[in-house]
Amino acid sequence: MNENKLAQTTPVSENETSTQAPAKKGRSVSKTVNTIINVLLVIVIVIAAVCTFVSFVTTSGSGVPNILGVQLLSIQTDSMYPELVAGDLAIDTPVKDASKLRPKDIITYWTVIDGERVLNTHRIENIYDGGGFLVFETKGDNNTNVDPLTVHESEIVGKYKFHISGLGKVFDYLQTSTGFFLVVLLPVLLFFIFNLVQFFRALFEYQGVKNRIKFEQERGRTEDLIAKQQLDLAQKEAERAKMEAEIREKLRAELLESMAKEKAADETADEASDNSKA
Repeated sequence: MNENKLAQTTPVSENETSTQAPAKKGRSVSKTVNTIINVLLVIVIVIAAVCTFVSFVTTSGSGVPNILGVQLLSIQTDSMYPELVAGDLAIDTPVKDASKLRPKDIITYWTVIDGERVLNTHRIENIYDGGGFLVFETKGDNNTNVDPLTVHESEIVGKYKFHISGLGKVFDYLQTSTGFFLVVLLPVLLFFIFNLVQFFRALFEYQGVKNRIKFEQERGRTEDLIAKQQLDLAQKEAERAKMEAEIREKLRAELLESMAKEKAADETADEASDNSKA
């Protein structure tokens, strides 16, 4: 018989331009890489969340999960070979009206195998009227005999549509504790760590820019103060030079005036001497 498992997981200047261009390119590449990593991690987490939901619904005993009208089932045996082989992922749609099923249709249903209630996917061989309900006789394509137990219409959960080869093994692996860690816990942890690193990197960059702006402002204020002091000093030097020039001019005028007075006095004395001799 072909026992199935629900597909589930436990899921500027020229110089400035030449130096800044590589930095801008590096930031652009880094931003692209960060975006790609975030998208991949989000995709993995979403897939893990969906698979975890599938696993939760199954293990809680509430039946077969229906995700957007699609049922995912992992094929466990080769009883439906060559249509289905172990490790395939079967895609079913829910059966709402069993009367629309026909012989040769492949269905998934609840049955008992080795004393355990499990899901099974086989082909319909015959359909019988049970008096108010339908009874289905099934058989695996790779089996010689029909299944020993018939299927009540209430036990049918899905009708087979298509399959994806090999993907069922992946879903089976994701049901293990290792698969849960690799697909659910590890991506979430990596996503958290990655975004935490990005947060602190952005925080440090912001702090660096803030400190740089503060430094530039302080340097600007210092340069303004120095410029003002230099201007004041230059003004004082100019005033002192002007004062010295005025003093020198005044002294020169006084000296010339004194010399003129002495010369006049000497001439007066000479005339007086000449008159007395005469």
